[in-house]
Amino acid sequence: MSRNVVGSYYSEKYVEPVIPKGYRHAYGEWNEGYVIERISDGSLFTFVPVSCLKDNGTFDGIKFDQRLGRRKWFGKDEKLGEEPIKQEIWNQFHSVREYGGFYISTYQISKSIFAKPQSLEGRKPWTYVDFNCATEIAEHFEEGSAIRSHLVYGAEYDTMLQWLLATGAVSIEDITLPNSRILSENNIFDIAGSTAEWTQERVNSKQLLAVVRGGTKVTPRERKPVADRTSRAIYRKDPYIGFRVALYIP
Repeated sequence: MSRNVVGSYYSEKYVEPVIPKGYRHAYGEWNEGYVIERISDGSLFTFVPVSCLKDNGTFDGIKFDQRLGRRKWFGKDEKLGEEPIKQEIWNQFHSVREYGGFYISTYQISKSIFAKPQSLEGRKPWTYVDFNCATEIAEHFEEGSAIRSHLVYGAEYDTMLQWLLATGAVSIEDITLPNSRILSENNIFDIAGSTAEWTQERVNSKQLLAVVRGGTKVTPRERKPVADRTSRAIYRKDPYIGFRVALYIP
């Protein structure tokens, strides 16, 4: 397909999310957090029904005519980073148009006793991992022909927040103003927790800086809002930075 295509058509399949091979439905409905479970290890992923959203997203921070994309949460003067327009994000875009949405890890990625990535309740997030390592781990989370995986893009992160707003699970103040509460809504947990998350949004393609998202308590008196964008050197390993994995069906 042409890379100039605009998201004017989206599938209505989001009301009955497709379940990829190797997974099964665990709990929840499409409009409140439809969760699937990987049969091999119990890892959980939540469906983000992009097709139910309005056309107000963007890949490049300029054109707000696609449902899958980044948003300017803090005002018209907010600067957006650069989304790497790789084949992968276009594969995700076309998958979303076909199936109505995408899956994001229900929990921040943790590490099993065998050093395998997983998305499970009550596990310590996998931290002390730099951007490149998190990207590689995410890409190898799923390697089969039935489903693929990658580190969450800024477009996917913002679309997830837009969905939370659309369902009334959160208010715009909840995601844009500093607050002290843990934010876990629509079966996506610890969006505002103790650990921020690497994304594939970059501050500048010529700089070794990637964008970290998620509400994080950086001091006893300050918690970053969920929609906050913070830059970190891609080689940085921090006890307060983890990551999530997104899935798409080819």
